[in-house]
Amino acid sequence: ATPSNYTNTTPNMETIWVRVEYNATGCYKLTELDLIVNPLPVLVQPDQLNLCDYNNPGDEQEAFTLEDANAQILNGQTGITLTYYDTQLGADTADATAQIFSPYTNGPNPQTVYVRAEDNTTGCVNTITLDLRVNPLPSPVAPSPLVACDEDNDGIYSEFDLDSQTAGIINNEPNIVLSYHETQADAENGQNTLSSPYENIVENVQTIYIRAENTLTGCYTIVTMDLVVEPSPEVPVNIPDY
Repeated sequence: ATPSNYTNTTPNMETIWVRVEYNATGCYKLTELDLIVNPLPVLVQPDQLNLCDYNNPGDEQEAFTLEDANAQILNGQTGITLTYYDTQLGADTADATAQIFSPYTNGPNPQTVYVRAEDNTTGCVNTITLDLRVNPLPSPVAPSPLVACDEDNDGIYSEFDLDSQTAGIINNEPNIVLSYHETQADAENGQNTLSSPYENIVENVQTIYIRAENTLTGCYTIVTMDLVVEPSPEVPVNIPDY
């Protein structure tokens, strides 16, 4: 006879025999019982989810789409349901009061949340962690206007040295690169970068947009700079004699 707390000796599935005996007569019958050990879902440790602190800069809170980690966690597996919790115990016990949903705003920064993976067929459960981090924005120094003299008073200057402002704007902040743009949309999308020397396209005063981007996180801040073309004095053609 096997003990009631029995560990199978054949991996995955083992058949044992059950003797059912009538105590009064000693008559008995035998039946089979299959012991099946189902595998747990195999989970891949996901990369940290990162967001930039755009919503309310400085509060270190953003709304995460937790399901962005699903594909990496499952690695092609199907038939498994993933749910998210703010405690390990919640994930272990499927505690509805600890379950979290997207969009999820983190509390501490960084924060670890817990993923429960349940096999839809067997009910077997495995858990894994997911880290959430809100990255700070660059803090460029807003530059003073870049001023040039207009020799022919047409409001256009073709030699604006945009790069001359780069060091002051970055202000020794590490891992920051700058790009200059004619529109806010171009700066936000990181496209149509201007090069030095630059010729203004708006007469007299033109505002350009500077994208300061962290090369490690991809987070960016936009500041503006005015290009000012100052008129030159106009000398009369005919100066009377005195």
